Amino acid sequence: MSKNSQFSDDAVVDLAKARTKLRSRGGRPSSASLKNELSEINLLLDKGLSIEARSRLSDLISAAHSDAEILAEARLALSIALEMHGDYNMSLQAVAMYEPDEAKVNLPIDLALKLGVQVAVAYNYCGDHPKAIALLKVALRESLEQHTSAAVYAALARAYRSISEFSIARDYSQRALEGYRESGDWRGLAEAYFGLALADQGEGQPELAIQKFEQALQLIGDHPQPFFLGKIYSNMAAACWWLRRPQDGVKYLEKAIDYYEHTDHEMAAAIAYNNLGINLTLVGQWERANESLDRSLSLFMQINDRDERVSMTLDSLGELSLLRGNLDEAKDYLGRAVALSTDSPNKWHACQALRTMARCHIATAETDLALGDAERALEIAQHIGDFHSIWESQLLLAESYLKKGDLLACAARLNELSEQSSDSPTAIGLTGEGHRLHGLLALAKSEAPAATQHFGRCVSIFELLGDRYRTGRAHLDLGRAYMLAQSELAAEHLTRAVNIFRELGARRDLEFAEAALTEHDQTPPQQERRREAAIQLITLRLAEAVASRALLLRELAAVIRQETSAKRVIILEPDEEHKQKIVIAHGYEADEANAVADDLSAAETEAARERFAKKHDAKTITLKSTNSLPATLLISPRDSAELSGGLPLDPLLRVVELGMDVCALRARTSTGQVTDNHSGSAGTGLLPGFIHSSPAMTRLVEEVHKIRSSDVTVLVTGESGTGKELVARAIHALSSRRDKIFVPFNCTAVPKELSESYLFGHRRGSFTGAVSDSPGVIRSAAGGTLFIDEVGDLPLDVQPKLLRFLQEGEIQPLGEQKPTHIDVRIIAATNTDLEELVAQGKFREDLYYRLNVIRLRVPPLRERRSEIPTIVNYYINHYSSKFGRHDIQVTPQAVDLLMVADWPGNVRQLCNEVQRIVARAENGNLITPEQLSPELRQMGVPTVPPSSVSVLGTSAKGRSEVVPLENVSLAEALEEVERRMISEALRRHKGNISRAARELGLTRRGLYLKLDRYNITDREGTNN
Repeated sequence: MSKNSQFSDDAVVDLAKARTKLRSRGGRPSSASLKNELSEINLLLDKGLSIEARSRLSDLISAAHSDAEILAEARLALSIALEMHGDYNMSLQAVAMYEPDEAKVNLPIDLALKLGVQVAVAYNYCGDHPKAIALLKVALRESLEQHTSAAVYAALARAYRSISEFSIARDYSQRALEGYRESGDWRGLAEAYFGLALADQGEGQPELAIQKFEQALQLIGDHPQPFFLGKIYSNMAAACWWLRRPQDGVKYLEKAIDYYEHTDHEMAAAIAYNNLGINLTLVGQWERANESLDRSLSLFMQINDRDERVSMTLDSLGELSLLRGNLDEAKDYLGRAVALSTDSPNKWHACQALRTMARCHIATAETDLALGDAERALEIAQHIGDFHSIWESQLLLAESYLKKGDLLACAARLNELSEQSSDSPTAIGLTGEGHRLHGLLALAKSEAPAATQHFGRCVSIFELLGDRYRTGRAHLDLGRAYMLAQSELAAEHLTRAVNIFRELGARRDLEFAEAALTEHDQTPPQQERRREAAIQLITLRLAEAVASRALLLRELAAVIRQETSAKRVIILEPDEEHKQKIVIAHGYEADEANAVADDLSAAETEAARERFAKKHDAKTITLKSTNSLPATLLISPRDSAELSGGLPLDPLLRVVELGMDVCALRARTSTGQVTDNHSGSAGTGLLPGFIHSSPAMTRLVEEVHKIRSSDVTVLVTGESGTGKELVARAIHALSSRRDKIFVPFNCTAVPKELSESYLFGHRRGSFTGAVSDSPGVIRSAAGGTLFIDEVGDLPLDVQPKLLRFLQEGEIQPLGEQKPTHIDVRIIAATNTDLEELVAQGKFREDLYYRLNVIRLRVPPLRERRSEIPTIVNYYINHYSSKFGRHDIQVTPQAVDLLMVADWPGNVRQLCNEVQRIVARAENGNLITPEQLSPELRQMGVPTVPPSSVSVLGTSAKGRSEVVPLENVSLAEALEEVERRMISEALRRHKGNISRAARELGLTRRGLYLKLDRYNITDREGTNN
C-alpha cells in the first residue's frame, strides 16, 4: 500500500532476515525462540499486519513440525490471520485437522478449547452455521472455568448473528461479558460489547449500538488494535446511517480509514471509502465524495475486480452522477453494477443497484424500464426479507406509476405503504420520500393545499437529516405547490432550491428550479383556500411528526413560518446547564439567534420576560410537557402569532405538547441505564474491606487460616497499595492474640537515625533530645502483634538488634543497663526484593531468614480483577456513610473501565478513586464513565495510528494529510504542520491574505512573516 512510504527503513521488518535468523540457530530452533517468534507474530496480528504475519507463520509452521504445542498455536494464529482477510475456506483448512478430539488430546486444555472454538468459527464463516453451533455447544459443555467459557459464548454470539438471530446473539454476548468481567480481560470485554452493539444494530436500535461501540473503544484504550478500531468506527458509521446522522458518519469513517490504512486490510479500507463517499454525497460534499468513491473503486480493482462488493461502489458512483445530472455516465456505472451484482450470491447488492437504476430511468422518462427495475428490486427485497429495501422498492414503483400517469396505481401503492410504514428514526428518510410522492400525487390531482403540507414535511425531515440534495428538491416541490396555493410564499422556497442546487452542482435540477422561479413571476394569485381544510392538514402534519422531538419542533417552526405572517420564528429548549439552546431558527442570522437565546436565558422573572418580549417584538409561548423538558416558541412580530384568517394557534400548540410527551415516553422505553449490583459484602469474612473472592486471594486466605494457631513470624510481600497491612490485621484477628493490641510501625515514616529509639525505646537523657522515657513500639505491643511495614528500609545498623529480638525475645532500650524480655508476635512486610537487597549487602542475610519463616504474597490488583466490582461497591458504601450520601450506584460500563485499568497503585489507588467519586457525587447519582478521573478516561481513548499526525483540514483533493513523525524533531514536525495549514488556508480562500489570516488566528503581518519564513507565496494555495 502507498502508506508504506510514510515509514523509515528501520520501521519495516526485513522478512528475509527474520526467516534467516529463525533458521540459523544451529539446526533445530529452540522452543524458546519459536515461542518468541509466535509472540511477535501475534503482535503483528494485533496491529493488523496480517500479510507479514502469514508469511512468518508459514516459516514457523515448518520450523515447529516436531513441537506439537507451538505448531497448534501457529496454525491457530494462521487461521485467525486468514479469517481477518476474508479467506474463510483457507482459514478452516488451517485448523481442520484439530476438529477430532483425539487430535487435541496431548495439548493444554486452554489451547485445545481455543482450537475447537476457532474450528467452529471457521465453519460459521464458511456458511455451515448448524455445524458451527453444534461444535460450540460441545465446547461449552467442556469448558471448566467461567473465563474460558466466555470465549465460547462470544463465538456462539457470532454464529447466531450470522443467521440474524440477534436476540439469542445478545444473550450469548451478555454471558461472554459476564465471564470476561471475572478475569478483567480488556480484549474480551471490548469484543463482548462489540457483539452486543451488533445485536442492537441488527434489531434496529442504533442509538444503543453506538453507546456500546463507544464502551468498546474506551476498553481498548491505548492498546495497539488498528484493525479492531477500524471495525468499530465503521460500524458506528453504519449506525449513524440508520439514524440519518451523516455528518457523524463522515467523522467515524474518516477515523476507520485512518486505522485501516495502517494495516494490510485493503478490502476493509475500500468498503470504508465507499461508505464515506455515500455519506459525503448525502451532506453535499460531492467533490470529496467522488474522490472517495474513485479511491474505493481503485482499491477494489487492485484486489479483485470481480468481487461482489465492486458493485457497491459502481452503484454509489452511478447515484452521484445521477444527482449531478450526468445521466449517460450514471447509466454506464449502474449497468456495470447491475451486471456484476446479478451473478453475486449476495442479492442485497443487486436489489440496491436495481433501485438506483430505476431512479435513473425515472429521470430519463423511461417509465416502463423503471417499472421493470422496481418490480425486480421488490421481488429480491421480499426474498431476502429486508424491510427497508421492500419499502424503498414500493416507493419507486409508486413513483414509476405516477410518472406514467397511472394515478390510481400510484395511490394504491402509497395507501398500502401508509398501513405498513413506521415512524422510527431509522425509517424517517423513507417517510420523507413517501410524503414527497403524496405531494406529487396531490399536485397531479390539482390539490395544491394538501401538496404544500406534504412538501413542507419533506423540508423538515431532510433538513433534520442533513440531506442537502433532497432538501433542495423538497424546497423546489414546495415552491411549485405554493405557486398554485399561496404564490406569495413560493419565491422563498424556489430561491433556496436554486441556491442549493447551484452549490451542489446538480445541473439538471438547477435548470428546473431556475425555470420555476422565472415562471413564478408570471403566475397569477390564486383564490384563498378553505381554512378549515388547511387546519386539518396542518394538524395531521404535526401529529405525524412524532418520530423525534427535534423533528416535531422543526415541523412546528416550519408551520408557523408558512402559515402565519411571521417574519422570524425561533424555538429554544434548556440545556444541561439550564441555558437556552437553539433548536431551529427561521429569519435570524446565527449571531442574532444566539443573542436572543442569551437574552431569554437571562430573563428569569415574568417581568424580565415581558421586557424581553417588548425588546425583540416577539410573542413568547412556553410549550409544556409532563414527561420532558419544556420548549419556548418565539414569534416575531408579536401580532403575527395567529394563522391566516385570524385563526388561533392554540389547537396546534396542544397537538405539539402531546407529541412532546409521546417522544419522551418512546425515548424512555427504548433506552435506560442498568446499574451494577455486586454485593459489597461478598468475600469479606475476615475484616471489613478484606475482600477475597478471587482464586489468588482465596489461596492467600487459606494460608492465613493455616497459621492462625501459631505465633510464627510472617513476611508479607507485595506491591505498594495491595493491602499488606490488611493481611497482617487478618492474621492477628485469627490468632490467639486477637484480644490484644495490634501495633503498626512503618520504617520509612521515621528518620533513620531515630529508628532504633522508635523500635526499642530509650531512657531520658540517653541521647541529645531525649527529654523523657519512651517505651518503643515493641514494648507497646507487648502481648499482641507488631506489624513492621517496609522492613527492607530498616537501617543496616539497627538490623542486628531486631535479629536478636527475633532470636531471644529480648530488647535493650537506649540508656538501660540490662535487656527486657517482651512477648510480641512479629509480622513484617515489604514491597522490595529482599533477596536482591541481601545480594547487594543492604540487608542482613541472617535477619532475612529469621523473617522469612512463613511467606505470604499479596497479589496485585491486576491479578485479581474479578474483585474490583466488589471492592468498588464496598468502598462506595463506606464513603457514602462517611460523607452522608445515599443511593449512589455505578453503571456496568464504569465498572468495566475500572476493571481494565492498570492500577499501578493497586487497591489504595482504586480506593482513592472511589473516595473522589463519592465526595463529588450527590444523593441518588448514577456513576458513569464520564465521572471517572481524567487519567482513567484518558486510558480509554484509542491511540491515533502510528507514525503520523493529522493536519487540521484537508488537502486540495479532500483527503486528510499526514506528517511523517519518524526521524524528525518536534520543532521540525510542528513547522511542517504549520506550513501545510497555511498553504491549505490560502488554497481555501484563493490567496486572500485577510481571510486566511483570520481563519488561522493571525494578523495580516504575522501571516506575511510566516509566508516569508516558509517561502510560501500567497498564490500557492490557488495553484495546488
